[in-house]
Amino acid sequence: MKGERRARRLVRDRSGGLCEGCDRGYATDWHHRQNRSQGGGWRASNGMHLCRWCHGWVGDNPVSARERGWSIRRAADPTRERVWLARHGWCLLSDA
Repeated sequence: MKGERRARRLVRDRSGGLCEGCDRGYATDWHHRQNRSQGGGWRASNGMHLCRWCHGWVGDNPVSARERGWSIRRAADPTRERVWLARHGWCLLSDA
């Protein structure tokens, strides 16, 4: 649980409470870039803070979500997979 709390805090701090997908809505949902069922853990590099709409969009648009780095493959290392964040553009996320 300690790792989950730390990851949630780091991602919340990174987002500033706004959706990292659209930068318009309040970030209400934690999103695992690499699904937990695929071994994706509670790491800041594997998490995004999204509004409800953007979180639903990921599930409805898997190809586009993968193109943006919002969803990554099972074998991927989240720290090495670029992700597009509304406020920052293309970047790599760390666990710090």
